[in-house]
Amino acid sequence: MPRVRTTPEDLAERIARESEFPTLEQVNSHGFNFYPGHWLSKWDDTRMPAVPSILSEEGRDDRGRKHLTRHDLFQLGTAVKTEEDAVNFYVAVCSWGCGTKARDIYRRVRTLPEPEFGRKLLAGILLAGDPSVSSAVAYESFYSNAKNRILGLGPAFFTKVLYFASNPGDDRQLRHLILDRKVAATTNWPPRSRWTPAEYSDYITLVNETVEKVPSIERADCVEKYLFAPKA
Repeated sequence: MPRVRTTPEDLAERIARESEFPTLEQVNSHGFNFYPGHWLSKWDDTRMPAVPSILSEEGRDDRGRKHLTRHDLFQLGTAVKTEEDAVNFYVAVCSWGCGTKARDIYRRVRTLPEPEFGRKLLAGILLAGDPSVSSAVAYESFYSNAKNRILGLGPAFFTKVLYFASNPGDDRQLRHLILDRKVAATTNWPPRSRWTPAEYSDYITLVNETVEKVPSIERADCVEKYLFAPKA
């Protein structure tokens, strides 16, 4: 039987029944620790870009960890101007996404030696930050081999890049949001790890229309955070 995708009406009704729902403050402060050493132990200066500043000694705790929040990543993403900035931002986003898991960091390190990594990454980030560019077009940039696709960088991580590269400002609705298997499962989206640009656009529409229907939702990424870990 075909999967019946969650509609904005379904999602709005589900959220209305929640006694607790993520606030904007909780979203912005949502953070994780990571170990710069997990990156540095696998870094090969002969095949990879220069080591980014996010991996420096500054800001580490007594266990060698750093901490990143969504607010921190928005600041980094909207400041990207060069390939060096883009690589620094990529490492920060992936560190937030992986946390303290060395194995997951290694999987992200493997993308760095790809030819033109910095150029492709920067091009996709600049598209994401351009308010005149649709969510589907920005997504396709990292999705398509003919554009800026980076081997080993799938939607679960490149939608994080898109999301953090676009400054939400005072808008309740957002052009880019994180989409991974957990979010997809909560909304009955296709249960795979690679969605088409059209499916991503549909997901953005689902969340933004839900925001329209529930005035108490402070911003669209509050819905995304709820979908990642729903209470019920």
